Amino acid sequence: MEEALLVLPFHYVVDLVKLIAEWLAEGLHIELCMRSLVFLLKVHHNPVVAHKPLVVVMEQLIESCEASLNGVRDIIGFNLAAMKLIQLDLQENSTQLFTDLSGKVKSVKKKKRAVLKTLS
Repeated sequence: MEEALLVLPFHYVVDLVKLIAEWLAEGLHIELCMRSLVFLLKVHHNPVVAHKPLVVVMEQLIESCEASLNGVRDIIGFNLAAMKLIQLDLQENSTQLFTDLSGKVKSVKKKKRAVLKTLS
């Protein structure tokens, strides 16, 4: 993706930044839009700052980016907390499984010994 954005002429960059601003305002493909926007700004920083109509779009982008990224952070935090809860649950269940299994193995060994004693 970076290679395609790198060879993009500046007049297309202006249109793409406007589209990205619309997509971020709607909440579409936030991660991809942010990654593309950051790369475009790194490559075309001086022309973007000098282009007055694009500066207005960039100010709008700041507001929509903050809102979008806060939403994504909330989702990631919620998912991370859920994964930690699942991990704790699995750890508790796995220790119970092994303790139950060890008791069963001991009882099977006792039964085998009892059968061997009766046969001998």
